[in-house]
Amino acid sequence: MSGPKLSVVTVCYNAEKTLRRTIDSVLAQSFGDFEYLVVDGGSSDGTLAILESYGSRLSFFSEPDKGIYDAMNKGVVRARGEWIHLLNADDWYVAPDVLERAVPHLDPQRTNYFDLIRVYADGSTVLQSRTVKPWMLYISAFLPHPGLIVSRQQYRSLGAFDDTLKIAADHDFILRMVKRYPVKHVPIPLTCMDQGGFSATDLAGSLDEFALVTKRHGLPSAAAEGLRLSRRLWWKARTGARQRG
Repeated sequence: MSGPKLSVVTVCYNAEKTLRRTIDSVLAQSFGDFEYLVVDGGSSDGTLAILESYGSRLSFFSEPDKGIYDAMNKGVVRARGEWIHLLNADDWYVAPDVLERAVPHLDPQRTNYFDLIRVYADGSTVLQSRTVKPWMLYISAFLPHPGLIVSRQQYRSLGAFDDTLKIAADHDFILRMVKRYPVKHVPIPLTCMDQGGFSATDLAGSLDEFALVTKRHGLPSAAAEGLRLSRRLWWKARTGARQRG
């Protein structure tokens, strides 16, 4: 049986504070040929009540998992769409017509990535729009996964997210992806990305896993460790500047 053109997959756990904003941005889309699947990790707050309130407008299941990447793998396996977009439970689509504008640009032989808008706790925003070269991904996570739309066939060919990682399994997957599929930048802002996520709050863990992943993909250990230390110093200086401002 043929499925929809696109599957939007949101994974969540105790996400009652932000989930409605995410869901509403999906269900408001003018693009009609998509399914919406929510993978819940066994929430104990009001998340399940929120999901149930939408009735048949979305599909969801709830069960314990081993973390966000295990949940993402479950969502990818269950998705029926030709293309799959992983939209975090604290992120949301930029506009109601963004999928209608984005989907026609998708190329099954490329790594398709879109602009995104980083949203900070003080309400300020930064547009991330850049042409990324593969070597840049050994320096920083210039292709956050909420900006990518990946085909179901690409997931099959590349394999699952490594759920032994807690923060950087998406970057590990992206490094695998760009080795096989040349990057294609589509300058359309797709997602508003909340900067209060786990990778932003656990800076040390994020940088440690990033270094581990880049070494896995061939970066010399000395270079990976040097970049880890320099990025930590840069992030501290940047955070301090924002707080003083």
